[in-house]
Amino acid sequence: MLKKFSEFIEEGMWGSALKRSNTGEERREDKDNTQYIDLGLPSGTLWADRNIGATELEEYGDLYAWGETEPKEEYNWYNYKWGADCTKYNKKDGKTVLDPEDDVVYLKTKGKAHIPTIEQIRELLDNTTSEKQKINGVIGGLYKSNINGNTIFIPFAGMYVDQYMGRNSWFRNWSSSLDSSDDPEVASNFYNNCSNFSHIHAWNRCAGFSVRGVKDK
Repeated sequence: MLKKFSEFIEEGMWGSALKRSNTGEERREDKDNTQYIDLGLPSGTLWADRNIGATELEEYGDLYAWGETEPKEEYNWYNYKWGADCTKYNKKDGKTVLDPEDDVVYLKTKGKAHIPTIEQIRELLDNTTSEKQKINGVIGGLYKSNINGNTIFIPFAGMYVDQYMGRNSWFRNWSSSLDSSDDPEVASNFYNNCSNFSHIHAWNRCAGFSVRGVKDK
């Protein structure tokens, strides 16, 4: 029998950021201790040391559909904010990057940070070396700067596409950018599947992925 996302949280598999479920019920009011790490990137971009919704570096945090600002129990086109027709960010309006009101990092940090653009993700991949690591029993990717040696850890939180899958096997973290293809239904994301090699992929916007913030110079 398939489990809902909240059942994994209730079993203690999703860290201490949530007390019971990812729908907002009985949330703990934990202080946000997020730090922004200088990886020496050419643009000066600083990367958050944890995912949105995580209170520790290794916690998975929350999952979000692209452009949504609250976590949900299930992720599909039926409950997606702009529907399967993608009534915002499409060929008609010409928008390709999330507006601030649709950027969960921007809202959570009160404008101090934002979801990375696809260019910022490429810059991270071009200037770091990654390897699989385990921190406090959580498997993820450790990204070490080729410039100054600083690191960030991104846990393999999995994803939600019709069901929750992939915990400790991969992560997918959203960018703020639509895919460069001509299909407005898909957005770009940052993917690692335990291989020490990271990819930029496109996926349906309705899927539940992790989100990590960046600060501009």
